[in-house]
Amino acid sequence: MVAVLLASAGAAAVLGGCGTTTAGTPVTVVREIVPPSTTTAIVAPPATSVVVAEPPVTVTRAPSLTSCQRLLAEGFSYTYAYSAWVNAGRPLSWDADRDGYPCEQSYGNRN
Repeated sequence: MVAVLLASAGAAAVLGGCGTTTAGTPVTVVREIVPPSTTTAIVAPPATSVVVAEPPVTVTRAPSLTSCQRLLAEGFSYTYAYSAWVNAGRPLSWDADRDGYPCEQSYGNRN
């Protein structure tokens, strides 16, 4: 038979096998408290990663070409450039010195 010790305000009683007290007084059950089992978890550090950041790049546009520079760069003759100037309405931006000969800065002086 298993006996369990009960204590209440200084009084002691013994439980029999059926769970009843041998004395008729109320009792408090005292149990052995077992500490919870502890588990040790090993946590691996996060994997390190390498991030390669490219340095900032400054993009600059090439200066835009004037109409005359573009005609010269594309291989057109001065005669074609002159005809294009006349067909465009003789814009002043093509004739820097206003002497009636366009594209002199690109094709050279024609007067």
